[in-house]
Amino acid sequence: MKTIIVADDSSIILNVARKAFEGEYNVVGAINGEEAINYIENNNLTEVAGMLLDLNMPKVNGFAVLEYLKTRNLFKSVPVSIITGEDDMDNIAKAFEYPIIDVLKKPFTIDNVRKIVEKTISISEIK
Repeated sequence: MKTIIVADDSSIILNVARKAFEGEYNVVGAINGEEAINYIENNNLTEVAGMLLDLNMPKVNGFAVLEYLKTRNLFKSVPVSIITGEDDMDNIAKAFEYPIIDVLKKPFTIDNVRKIVEKTISISEIK
């Protein structure tokens, strides 16, 4: 079963993703960017279907994760969509400077999460 990484410091977001993909994907939570990077470094990336990444997290933020993926040329192995509660258009524009798939703004529904993950995975499969 492929894995979706949910890097967000909100347990609610992780629980929504787990509920949305129960039985389809292994949903792995990372409460900060450091945990997300550790997961990427210590696991087989062929098993990763995609990542939902929050920009504002403690310790290591989402931009540090994006930079990590960029410097290691991992966006094809780990397709990323951003999940954010931010209305700061500058940060959203900055996120689109990386080869992310899309941005989903909080609050959202299970259906919204399913759609963005399906989009993230399907676009990455075309590349």
